[in-house]
Amino acid sequence: MNTDRTRDIAAMLLRAAKRKRLVSYQELHALFGREEPLQSRYRALADAARSLSDCASLDYGCLMSLDNGLPGDDFFNRFRHDRPHEYEKVMGFGSAGRSTTKKRLIADAERLRVFEHASQTEANGNAANSLCPYAASKCT
Repeated sequence: MNTDRTRDIAAMLLRAAKRKRLVSYQELHALFGREEPLQSRYRALADAARSLSDCASLDYGCLMSLDNGLPGDDFFNRFRHDRPHEYEKVMGFGSAGRSTTKKRLIADAERLRVFEHASQTEANGNAANSLCPYAASKCT
């Protein structure tokens, strides 16, 4: 794992959260060389999200945005794994998770929570401490 790359992604996500904006996957991929496999890019993204908050309670990966404005499957897979009851409440029991409308409900709610978390972190003067790893979380 490249800790500098993970730290760069975490800083990019935190800046975006403080500015209440999203990050395109193109911005993420621009941080890597062409030879870097997608699997390691997404692992670095998950590690960066984990460094900002325990993804079981708050996932900064929701700030990633595809052309349709939604985060990618990486976010929804973590969300379904880490918060199955919340996922089922929105998507429905046994859902294949294909509803764009329902995905938007999940993403929008999580983004509001992340924006609030980032503003509280900034207001409390904890910006320097906001990149502490949550090693015990399961944000993969």
